[in-house]
Amino acid sequence: MKERFAIATAAGTPAVALRAIAEEDLEDLRLWKNANRAGFFFQEVISREMQTKWFEGYLERPHDRMFLVESGPLRAGCMGFRMLAGAADCYNIIAAPQARGKGLLGGAMRLLCSYIAAEHTARIGCRVLKGNPAVDWYRKCGYRIAGEREDHFEMELDLDRFKSCAYEKT
Repeated sequence: MKERFAIATAAGTPAVALRAIAEEDLEDLRLWKNANRAGFFFQEVISREMQTKWFEGYLERPHDRMFLVESGPLRAGCMGFRMLAGAADCYNIIAAPQARGKGLLGGAMRLLCSYIAAEHTARIGCRVLKGNPAVDWYRKCGYRIAGEREDHFEMELDLDRFKSCAYEKT
């Protein structure tokens, strides 16, 4: 069984928390991913059965973490990371419709990267499809393009530009 925990900004604006997902979060995750599937490598519509099967596998992967982004009572989206060959691969960064444009996901990404760098590795990256407007958002979050493939960019956190934040783990 995965350790259930949350991390939250110790101070700062916006106040955000990352809570390890639970079974009751699956429908929101599924709806958010389906609504934004054009921006992801897996672009099929995800059924409830597919989401349940993913979650069962997720629970068995010790180096895979998915979080619900919360700001007070607002369920603002989700984001995760998995450890691959000693590096963190951030994935499924999705803003809920009600949270777009509020800066919450940017604050949550800063929190996530601060946590990963402090407790796992400073090698933090992600893969983003070419043409996805999120490339610019990742740059604002402190990432840079480290490599280019036929259909996507390999991005990595630029540690010279990234400003970590204090967090609390509960």
